[in-house]
Amino acid sequence: MRRVCGFVLGVLIIPFAAGERPLANRTASIAAVAIAPGTSIVIDGQTGEETWARATAVTEFLQRDPREGEPATHATSVRVAYDDRALYVAVQADDPEPDQIVGILTRRDDQSPSDWVRVAIDSYRDRRTAYEFAVNAAGVKQDKYWFGDTRNDPSWDAVWDVAVARSPAGWSAEFRIPFSQLRFDPGSGDTFGFAVSRTVAHVNETATWPLLARSASGYVSSFGSLTGLAFGKEKRLEVMPYALGQVTTSPVASGNPLVSSPDPQATVGLDLKYKVAPGLTLTGTVNPDFGQVEADPAVVNLSAFETFFAERRPFFVEGSGNFSFNIDCEDDRCTGLFYSRRIGRAPQRVAGAPTDGYAAQPSNSTILGAAKLTGRVGRFSVGVLNAVTTREQADLAAGPGLERSTTPVEPATSYTVGRLSREFSNNSRLSFLLTSTNRALTDELRFLPGAAVTSGVDGDWRLPGGRYNVTGYWAGSTVRGSAAAIDRLQRSNVHSFQRPDADHLTYDPLRTSLSGHAGAASVGKISGQRVRFSSNASYKTPGFDINDLGFQRRADEIMQSNWFQVRNDTPGRIVRNRSVNVNQWAGWNFGGDRRFLGANINSHWTFVSNWQTGFGVNVNAAGLADRATRGGPLVVDPAALSGWGYLNSDNRRAVSLNLNMFGHRDRHGSSAWDFSPNVTWRPQTALSVGLGLGFGRNIADAQWIQNLTADGETRYLFGRLHQTTVRLSARVNYTITPTLSIQLYAQPFVSAGDYSDFKALADGRAARYEDRYAPYPYQANPDFNIRSFRTTNVLRWEYRPGSALFLVWQQGRDGFLPWGDFQFGRDFTGVFDTPATNVFLVKISRWFDY
Repeated sequence: MRRVCGFVLGVLIIPFAAGERPLANRTASIAAVAIAPGTSIVIDGQTGEETWARATAVTEFLQRDPREGEPATHATSVRVAYDDRALYVAVQADDPEPDQIVGILTRRDDQSPSDWVRVAIDSYRDRRTAYEFAVNAAGVKQDKYWFGDTRNDPSWDAVWDVAVARSPAGWSAEFRIPFSQLRFDPGSGDTFGFAVSRTVAHVNETATWPLLARSASGYVSSFGSLTGLAFGKEKRLEVMPYALGQVTTSPVASGNPLVSSPDPQATVGLDLKYKVAPGLTLTGTVNPDFGQVEADPAVVNLSAFETFFAERRPFFVEGSGNFSFNIDCEDDRCTGLFYSRRIGRAPQRVAGAPTDGYAAQPSNSTILGAAKLTGRVGRFSVGVLNAVTTREQADLAAGPGLERSTTPVEPATSYTVGRLSREFSNNSRLSFLLTSTNRALTDELRFLPGAAVTSGVDGDWRLPGGRYNVTGYWAGSTVRGSAAAIDRLQRSNVHSFQRPDADHLTYDPLRTSLSGHAGAASVGKISGQRVRFSSNASYKTPGFDINDLGFQRRADEIMQSNWFQVRNDTPGRIVRNRSVNVNQWAGWNFGGDRRFLGANINSHWTFVSNWQTGFGVNVNAAGLADRATRGGPLVVDPAALSGWGYLNSDNRRAVSLNLNMFGHRDRHGSSAWDFSPNVTWRPQTALSVGLGLGFGRNIADAQWIQNLTADGETRYLFGRLHQTTVRLSARVNYTITPTLSIQLYAQPFVSAGDYSDFKALADGRAARYEDRYAPYPYQANPDFNIRSFRTTNVLRWEYRPGSALFLVWQQGRDGFLPWGDFQFGRDFTGVFDTPATNVFLVKISRWFDY
C-alpha cells in the first residue's frame, strides 16, 4: 500500500503543484435607475421599455468556470431598475448559436443542464447572506438563500416574477423581485451586495459579474455593489392559509373497532410571515401539514446507532442555516445541536395490544404550532425557534365488550432553539446557540427525560488575507429526569456506561441528571487555486448528550484528522479539472482505547466532455469497537481495506448514466460490496425518466445478534451473516408548464439476511481472531427477509405566485418473513403481496400580502 500511495502521489500530485496564481482584487458597482412616475415595466422578457434605455448596463463578465478570471466567451449585459415596491433586473444573454440554447422544462427549483441566469442580492450588505433568484431559458424558476458566505438553502421560496424571451441574438430574462421578499434595514443605506451569474450549457461555461472565483475563500463576500436605491412603504405581513382533504386506506384486522378503512379526514392550517422590525421577520405555522413531502427510503440498520434521515418538511428546512451548529460532518452531511426531525417525531412509547383486544396509535406527534424569528440586528444575526407538540395517546379496546380506553405514548413537549451570531468585517464569525426541550410527563412516560438543555459557542476566524482560518466550537449539555429515564440514557448505545471493562465510566442507576461537554478546533487553508488543507481535533465527554433536540450517534470519543488537497482547475485538451485528496484519521475513547486509525487517498476528474469520475482507497488499521456488544466488553475490529469509485456521463445528453461502486474486505472472511447504476432518459425537454438499481452484498463474520443473561451471566452472541440487499427506484417527472408539474416516484426494496456459525464472545481483546469467540448452540432464528415499497406521486400547480394546489397519492408496504435466502423473483413479487396503506390527499394554499 505504501508503494501504491507513493506512486499515486508522484503521478497525480506533483504535476498539480505549480505555484498559485494570485487573484486580483476587483471592485465592481452597478447603479439602479428609478422607474419614472406614471410608467411601469411589463414582465414579459422583453427590454424595450424606456426605463431600460436609461439604465446603465454592466457587461464585464468573467469566467468562473472553466477558465477562472478570463473574459466570458458570450456577451452578457445587466441593467437594474426599481420602484417603491420592487427591484427589476434585465439580463440580455447573447449567443451566436441561438439554436444551441438549452431550456429544459422542469418543476420549480429542480436543477437541469440548461442555460441559466442567476441574480443574487446581499440585501443586508453583510458579505455573508444573500438571496438568489434564477431562471433558465425555458422559464423555470429557482430561488435559494445563501448563508455563512458559502452555504446555501435551496428550499427557500419567495414570491417573485420572471419572464424569458428568445431572439436571433440569444435570449433575455426580466425579473421583478419585491422588496418584501428581501430582508434589510431601509435606514442602513441605499446599497445592496449584488452579483449576476450566467451558465451556457452547450459550452459548459459559467461567467459572473463580478468575478465569483472558485479559488476564493467565499462566495457572497465576492459580490459587487448595487447603488442608488430608495425604498418606499413596504408590505409587512404575508399570510398563507391552507385546506386539506385526505382519505387513508389500510389493512384492518377483522373486528378491530379502532381503525376504519377508508378513513376520511379534513383539516385547515395557516402559515404567516410578519416583518416585526427592519431586518427581523417572524415566520409562523399553525397545525402544519406535510403530506406532500416524499417518504423516507427503506433501510435495514444492523448497527448500534440511529439512522439519520434528512429533513424534508418545508417549514423546518427553510432558513435552517440560521440554526445550524454542527459537531459531526461526513461526506458533506453535518449533524449537531439542532435536528428538527425531533419535532413531530414518532411516539417513543409503543402501546402493545391487550391479549384480548386491539391497540392503535399515531405514527407521528402532532405539531400544534411553530414560530421562528430570524434576521439581523446591526452586526448580529438572530434566529429563535419554538415549536409545541401535543400529547399523543394510543387507543385501546379490550375485554368481551371491547371497552375503550387510552394510554399516553408521547408527552406534550415544547422545543426551543436560539442562535446569535456576531459577524466581523473580515468575514469572521462568533456564534452562540441554546436549545431547550421540556416535556409534560405522566407516570407512564417517566422513562423519558423531563428537560434537556444544550448550549454552545462556535466561531470561524479568518486570518489576514483570507486564505487561512481557525474554526472551533465548545458545547455543553444537561439532561434531567427520573432515575429510570437517566438510567435508560446511560445504558443506551450513545453512552454504554454499564460496560464491564470501562474503568473510566461510572454507572449510577440512581442519578437523575447527566451532563457533559464537547469541543473541536481546526486550522486550514480555505482558498487557493492549487493547495488546500485542514487539521482537526475534537472530543465528546462520556456524559455529553444532545439527542432530545439534536443528533448524536455516540459520546465518549476523542478524534483527530488531517486533510490535504491538490487541485488544478485550468482546463487542458482532455481534462477540465482534477483534484487529489489525502486524508488521515484516528480516534480513541476516554479510557485510552484506540477505536480506529486509517488513511485514504482519492482523486476526482472532470473531462472536457463533461464526463466525471473519481476513486479512492481506504486503509484501516485494527481498532477496538466499544459498541459492538451493545453495552458489553469491547471487541477488536480487524484491519480492513476498502475502495470506491464513480462514473458520471454527460448529463446534457438525452441519456445519462451514473455509476457508484464500493468494496470492503478484512482478513477474517468479512467483506461487502455495492453496485449502484442509475440511468436518466430525457426524450423531450419536459419529460425525464430515471431508473436506478442498487445491489449490495454484506458478509460479516461476527455480526452481533443479542445479549442473553442466564444464571447471572451475560453472553454476547454473534453470527456469520450473509446479507443481500436489492433496491430499485423509478422517477418520472413531467412538466406541463413551469408552474404545473407531475412527479412520480417508486422504490421497491428487499433485504435478506442468513445467519450461521453462531458464537459467543470469549475474549474480545485476544490477539488471535480465533480466540475472540467460542461456538455457541444458539437455538433461535434471527434470519430476516424484509420487504418494502414506497411511492409518492404529486401533481403540483402554482396557480398564482405563492399559491399552490397539490394532488398526492402515497402508498407504503412493509413486510417481514423469518427466512434469510434471497430470490429476486420471489421476493420482489412478494413486495406487492404485502398489505398496502394508501393516502390520497388534496391540499390548496393561497398567499396574501398586506
